[in-house]
Amino acid sequence: LEYASSIWDPGHSTLVTNVEAVQNRGVRFIYSNYHRTASVSSMKTSLSLPLLSLRRKISRLRLFYKIYYFNASLKDKLFLNPAYISSRIDHRFKVGIPHCETSAYNDSFIPRTSSEWNHLQASLAAIPSLDLFKETLTNHFC
Repeated sequence: LEYASSIWDPGHSTLVTNVEAVQNRGVRFIYSNYHRTASVSSMKTSLSLPLLSLRRKISRLRLFYKIYYFNASLKDKLFLNPAYISSRIDHRFKVGIPHCETSAYNDSFIPRTSSEWNHLQASLAAIPSLDLFKETLTNHFC
């Protein structure tokens, strides 16, 4: 479920539910508890398992961070310059969000993650180390 999840992350709620169901079955397997009245949520909590959608979001933001800071040629090809940066509500690391004609494209990696990147706190987007970014991002969302 983790392999390339930053790219194939589904945007439609039905698909997200289907992917989460796989994790739920895995949790039931770990505990060997297949009773239909057993709470999968409490089992996931006791294992400290975050939602897969949250793990995919963190994975997408980490990949975005890597491209933004460590791959200038790919950054220039994939990321647009922002039309406007507000000194009051935006951070200086803001990127432009491409215009999307379809919801499928809107839910794809670049538009979706660009928007999430722009909504990060400036202090989070400015972290100079990938490991520290991952740790801070995980603490921020979990």
